[in-house]
Amino acid sequence: MAELARSSGWKLVDKTGNAVPATALEGKPVALYFSAHWCPPCRGFTPMLKKFYEEAKAAGGNLEIVFVSGDKTEAEGQEYFREHHGDWLMLDFEFAQKQKADLDGRYEIRGIPSLVVVDSSGKAVEPNARDSVAQAASGGPEAAKAAAAAWEKLCGDWRQTAGTSLGGASGGDAEYMRACRLARLEGRPPPTPPVVAPVAVAPAPAAGAPAAVAPAAAPPAPAPSAPVDSAAVSQLTDMGFGAEQAAQALASTGGDVDAAAAVLLGGDADADMQEPPARTDAPVEVTEAAVEQLAAMGFPADQAREALAATGGSVENAMAVLLGD
Repeated sequence: MAELARSSGWKLVDKTGNAVPATALEGKPVALYFSAHWCPPCRGFTPMLKKFYEEAKAAGGNLEIVFVSGDKTEAEGQEYFREHHGDWLMLDFEFAQKQKADLDGRYEIRGIPSLVVVDSSGKAVEPNARDSVAQAASGGPEAAKAAAAAWEKLCGDWRQTAGTSLGGASGGDAEYMRACRLARLEGRPPPTPPVVAPVAVAPAPAAGAPAAVAPAAAPPAPAPSAPVDSAAVSQLTDMGFGAEQAAQALASTGGDVDAAAAVLLGGDADADMQEPPARTDAPVEVTEAAVEQLAAMGFPADQAREALAATGGSVENAMAVLLGD
């Protein structure tokens, strides 16, 4: 990452607003965090990432995170960074705006929040690192340190990895990882993994499941009685939703971006956004560690417990439900 940052003239700043040289990234696995304060899933994931970073650092983990803001103004981006993020770095807002198209294309960013681990040359080695953070969330400092060590191994050369990694992506291509995340949020089985081949192929969805590269298309909605705000549509498309679906969801929720995002995450633009996923008959064991994770994000403990029970104990799915309430 340091090589790319130097060659591209990256401008980095810390929480105090001071400039930080690209050399600060040398010898570390770097995770680029694409996020924005207006994005409900981002507001849910950022506290989890902050806790992961602090635990990994406290346990001796070697990593760095660089926030790439998708906020609409520099003031909003800086406030979000100072008030809610961990003690990591931020790509200068103006510079990030100029580089947005290049960064989105290079790292196949289709929506936010996205967390991409890159090696020293800037190549993505873990395109969906959100999964690593979510899995380590309930394991404490040692789990966070282990995840950071795995990132370092992916970023290392042959002397560090003993021939087990050549710096390539792990766990499938970016499209498959996004499909898995969408399937998890929508309560569907994961899609069939892509066949390993020199050229990446698009993953096939699981039998009987709709395609998961984008939220399932809803039937055409009646024309809204009032025009939909194009800025609101843009916010939802930045999160990875199709423009037509975003417009329909906004029309059905009176133009409320947060409510529309919750509807789209539920995969049904006609669903009642206040209705939680159907419970199963089998009892679900809700761990106190999962409740504490959600409580640390600001959700009441009783609501967190109910959401976890309704989503099979999944913290990420429960978080999506709570953000839709």
